[in-house]
Amino acid sequence: MYLPSVSFVFSVLFVSVVSAKLAHLFILVFTVPLHEFFLYLPTFLLPDFIAICLGRIILRPVRSWLTFLSAMIGFFITLVLLFAGSSQLGFSIKTGAELEWHEAREFAATEDAFKLLFTGIWGVLACGSAIIVVAWFVQNYVYRVFGDFMTGVYDLLMIVPRYIITLIRRRRGWRSVKGADTESDATLVSRDTESHEHHDGSESHMLMGNGEKPTTIAKQRFSLSGFRSGCLSGFKWSMLIPSWSLVWKTAVLAFLITTSIIRPGDPYNHMSVTLPIHFLDVFKPEPDHCAEQRSIMRNEWPFPKILAKENWEDAKGDYKGWAPGRDSKLADSYRQRRPDWLPDKVPRGFLRWDPRRFDANVSWSHAALEEEWKDKCLGLELQDPFYNPVTDPIKITNLDTDIFEPLRGPLGDGSVKIKNVVFILMESLRQELFPLKQDSFLHQLILNANEEADREKVNELLSKLTPNHAKIAGVNRNFKNPDGKEYKPAKLEYEVKTKEGFGGINVVGSYTMASLSTKSFGSNHCGSWPMQVDKFDEADTDAYQPCITQILDLFNQNKANASSEDYREWPWYPALMESEVEKYDRQEIFDQKIGFKHIVCRTQIEKDSRYNESDPLYKPVNYFGLPEQSLKPHIREYIDNATATNQRIWMTHFTSTTHHTWDVPKWFKTEEYLPTSGSNNWHKDFNKYLNTIRFHDSWLAELLDVFEEKGIANETLFVFAGDHGQSFKEDYHMLGTYDIGHGSAFRVPIIFRHPELPSIQYEANATTISILPTILDLLINSGSLNKDDAHIASDLVQDYEGQSFLRPYKTSHNGRRAWNFHVINLGSGLMAISSADTPYRLSLPVKKKFEYTLTDTSVDFEERDPVTAWTPQKLAQAAKEKYGEEAAQWATEAVAVANWHRFEIERRWRWHLLKT
Repeated sequence: MYLPSVSFVFSVLFVSVVSAKLAHLFILVFTVPLHEFFLYLPTFLLPDFIAICLGRIILRPVRSWLTFLSAMIGFFITLVLLFAGSSQLGFSIKTGAELEWHEAREFAATEDAFKLLFTGIWGVLACGSAIIVVAWFVQNYVYRVFGDFMTGVYDLLMIVPRYIITLIRRRRGWRSVKGADTESDATLVSRDTESHEHHDGSESHMLMGNGEKPTTIAKQRFSLSGFRSGCLSGFKWSMLIPSWSLVWKTAVLAFLITTSIIRPGDPYNHMSVTLPIHFLDVFKPEPDHCAEQRSIMRNEWPFPKILAKENWEDAKGDYKGWAPGRDSKLADSYRQRRPDWLPDKVPRGFLRWDPRRFDANVSWSHAALEEEWKDKCLGLELQDPFYNPVTDPIKITNLDTDIFEPLRGPLGDGSVKIKNVVFILMESLRQELFPLKQDSFLHQLILNANEEADREKVNELLSKLTPNHAKIAGVNRNFKNPDGKEYKPAKLEYEVKTKEGFGGINVVGSYTMASLSTKSFGSNHCGSWPMQVDKFDEADTDAYQPCITQILDLFNQNKANASSEDYREWPWYPALMESEVEKYDRQEIFDQKIGFKHIVCRTQIEKDSRYNESDPLYKPVNYFGLPEQSLKPHIREYIDNATATNQRIWMTHFTSTTHHTWDVPKWFKTEEYLPTSGSNNWHKDFNKYLNTIRFHDSWLAELLDVFEEKGIANETLFVFAGDHGQSFKEDYHMLGTYDIGHGSAFRVPIIFRHPELPSIQYEANATTISILPTILDLLINSGSLNKDDAHIASDLVQDYEGQSFLRPYKTSHNGRRAWNFHVINLGSGLMAISSADTPYRLSLPVKKKFEYTLTDTSVDFEERDPVTAWTPQKLAQAAKEKYGEEAAQWATEAVAVANWHRFEIERRWRWHLLKT
């Protein structure tokens, strides 16, 4: 391999490492004081410099089989770093986030997940091409500069050994030493000359290949001949006077050592990570499960004063009481209870009441697991993993309060008939777009992105964006032209029908539990907090609360007469309808576990005889799914089969078109809500998203029309919820949901729609964990369950952590706050926390290096001016300076509660203890 090719390979390595570090530092530069950033900047670059120097040593001119092998190793390493650098750079440019290689490895493990990663391939290729082009132009310079540096380092390191050798030779006798020295120097020059002839370098090129002439190198080698002469002729005082070069080199070295020592650990150690080390995370081993379980089992509630006996609450009716403590009789009573409604053969989802749960002879029991893990992990004591609402230190119920007065009449007189329930989980649906209202911050953001002359036209387009969302939520969008007149309504093929003053409950101020779709899907169906772990590990175990479909299956076990005219005696027929793939992140495993009896997803659609690949209806709109309209014939069939056989409908419909990459079918007309050409190309993603929102608005009307067509809309409860939000660079500096704690990724709509329910705007800082208990509360109080089912539901609803949206939301109770927890995509890196009694939101690191970020949404709803810090102590101090003592106290408490909660939820889900 000739020198030019080696220099080019080295240059590619150099540019890959440097570009990745620049992207890394750009993400973090404003998270620390600028004076500290520039003070410690050399230490951040030091690991990269060392990595590049090692690369320079490996990539030497080929003179022997050893250097050839070294060059081949260097070539392979460079290819890996080119891939890693371009991937990291492309990912950072697209999303504003940093690529985590161990997470990328997990994503690439399945075909559908790999398709998600593959959507960014063009950005990666562009960055890789840029690296190669830059490397081509700088190859000679960087190769020579680093070669000269390494030669200088080599010579510095050899001064003492050469001096010692000279002294040894001196003792042997001047004549023999002189002959040896002359021979050595001649050999040196000879090799330099030979090297220069073939490789334009000196003998130092045997090590580095600098391209310097032998005479120059000889002079640069610290005048070795003169050094020897000086040594031989005796000691000279001038030798004690360091050269200027040595002074500044020593000063630089001292500066690097000093700043590296005094530099704080967080976040500066993270800022110093170099690309080769970062990429090694691909090979990151599984965590130590014993250490993991010890952290989970030794987890203690951080505020024991709240648990004092004077705060305990007695049981009353179906309410089990609240008495957390080791000597709590109420807690022990709940632990030992077997509900009177539990069948002999305990169905899945009701494990905590199974009488075999403490039987050591049953493989899945707590006693059996305890023995198994004692053998695996010395000294590990497993806690009882089953959820006990009596001992939950943060559980607050509002079921002891009255239902809102406007709802009492319709629910009590039988006007609200809920024969069927349709749960519509809406992909990436932000609350601000359900519906978009004039003069809202998002509306103003869109208008301001346009030229002033175009804003009136764009405003009219926006008035037609979400008309059906508005009718579903019962919200007036207030769109008017400059003359104060309403715009002409859009001509809609499908339109939501509603009576004035009716429609249901629209929750304002709600958040999702997770910004990862599968976790959100599972948690919404089971009324359980998701785990702060990567991806959908919940599918590998069982939910710690009964999922809604499992409750319906329990109801079915008491149904003996489906021919009865009373629909409350009919069995439920749970179905899942989604036009996207089901086999993503183990969703298909979870779906089977929780008891869907009828599933139609992309696979079933494509296997159906009506499927026609050339039909625009069946053309994929993204890497996951087909247009939702492809489900219509299947939904009609499902409804027909259920009604013909006297079965009650539970249908979960998971939408998908609003998912990244935000494409719509070719037959759907798109609009320009934001300029996307030229320098405005960065608006393209948000504009595409807005078009999927209009598509989604139309689809919901089309879906509801199917139920109108079948004559069952008036006896169906429709529940709408966003699975998570979506961040765009228009209102945040990052795109997507990955590692994003910003509120735009979490604010979601929650609506309970029934044509006979009065329209209520329900304001609460709450989460989707309240969906399941609210559905049960509606079924119970509308008289839509028979006596046995109502008894079961009345007992179970008291055990859920979420409150009911039919009643006033309790923001706090007896010193306990109503805490909200949010898993940030991908799971284990970050989490967010808020509480219903304050406007504060906090995102904090879990297993990654991130800032603590605190916002006060009462004064900064868009979260543009957060308080940030790298430690809890500094966070509290900064919060006090900006928001006051109350905010500082809340932040301190929130950090402690969040850290407790993540281990507590892992215990309840029996994470890594049991895989079924």
